[in-house]
Amino acid sequence: MKALAKTAAAATVLAIAGVASLGAVTPAAAMFDICKKVHITVKNNTGQPIQLYDLDYRDLGSNRWRSENIANRVIAHGGTYSVTRNLEGVNNASTFVRVQFRKLKSNGRWNLLKTWYADSSTSVCRKGGSYRIVFR
Repeated sequence: MKALAKTAAAATVLAIAGVASLGAVTPAAAMFDICKKVHITVKNNTGQPIQLYDLDYRDLGSNRWRSENIANRVIAHGGTYSVTRNLEGVNNASTFVRVQFRKLKSNGRWNLLKTWYADSSTSVCRKGGSYRIVFR
């Protein structure tokens, strides 16, 4: 009987310690989402319309590419597109944004066989920060 009571007491202590350690993990985990409400602006200076279809960002702190879903969007020459996103998983690290786009072929259809890329400059990602990309 004493052995059973000791085992139950030990299990209770371990359970309380486990709950206490979960409370310590939550604020640390939140630090990985510092890069919130980031403004991304894309400007088209290619001389023709483009179709923006993918947005990725490179988290240099963990050396990972991460992706943000966006709907295909046509941007006229001289036009801009802006979006605000939370770049999850970035913990106060140097980051840059890359967009992928298509150009029109001579027949007026989008070239689906070739991809063009444009990158922003690299900066430490912070809440409310901004990245600007200009297509040339």
